[in-house]
Amino acid sequence: MKKQRGIALITVLMILALMVTIATTMTGRMTASLLRTEGLSFSQKVYWYGQASVEFSRMILNNDMADSSVVSLDQLWATPDMVFPVDEGTIAGRLKDYRSCFNVNAIALADKDDVRALPVRQFQALLEALDVEQYTAEVVAESTRDWIDKNDTVDGSQGAEDRIYEARGVAHLTANNLMVDISELRSVQGVSRAVFEHIKPYLCALPVATQLINVNTVAVDQAEILYALFKPEFNFSIEDFEQLLEDRPTSGWATTNEFLESPMFIDQTIPEDIKSQLSVTSEFFHLYGVAEFDDRLMALKLLFKIEDKKATTVRFQYAGIE
Repeated sequence: MKKQRGIALITVLMILALMVTIATTMTGRMTASLLRTEGLSFSQKVYWYGQASVEFSRMILNNDMADSSVVSLDQLWATPDMVFPVDEGTIAGRLKDYRSCFNVNAIALADKDDVRALPVRQFQALLEALDVEQYTAEVVAESTRDWIDKNDTVDGSQGAEDRIYEARGVAHLTANNLMVDISELRSVQGVSRAVFEHIKPYLCALPVATQLINVNTVAVDQAEILYALFKPEFNFSIEDFEQLLEDRPTSGWATTNEFLESPMFIDQTIPEDIKSQLSVTSEFFHLYGVAEFDDRLMALKLLFKIEDKKATTVRFQYAGIE
């Protein structure tokens, strides 16, 4: 009898242990499910806050473009680091005119028969103005041309095509196409991490091969961009362009002809190939947006294109926190 009671007790204890194990497992799974649901809820809120920054920026651009024939730094879109409080978080956004930076893809327009074509010389001039050593600047400029152009021929003495990149530790080929993002420049021969981080703020990679610099939105501390456009043909200094931008009208120049009537250009004959690179308006704007909710962050980058005075999305990607 005692033996049977002992067996029964052991059986009860085993069943109890099994029930505790099942209950613990179910509790763990339920907790994980609740946390996952909570995490998804937070992620959804952060996502929609991020989308809010996109739509708010779009609205600002649409309003600015609707009633102006020029793009200038006194418009609402140019407000630095806009931050707006929302329920349990914030939405922040920063718009930049992507016609105020040097479009590396414009090098694709370089005449294939001209080893030292103007776009290549302008890019090299910009690099040198940013204190990149002359030899490195030449290598980067010519290698960028080879990276973008459609052929497999090294066009300049310092260029690089597929055979150079195939010999690397991580072998790859040239794109033979326009760069999709300026980060792609990091793969080009001669562009070290230090060089890239230094020159990146002055550059962009637009989905077109045209070089148009909006003289109304180039920052005073980035006067090297305008300097580089003129450097191959003129002996202006960076300081000349800094002063020119300091004296820029509050609402910008109304036309490029008005810009070229500035005192520093008096008695100068500006070639058409340089004139054609100047503008007082823009069709590309870059948004860097950050949404924060309950200490969770989401950053995004987006390229707007203005068509018929309306901002449309050209490119979107999630990004790291800057």
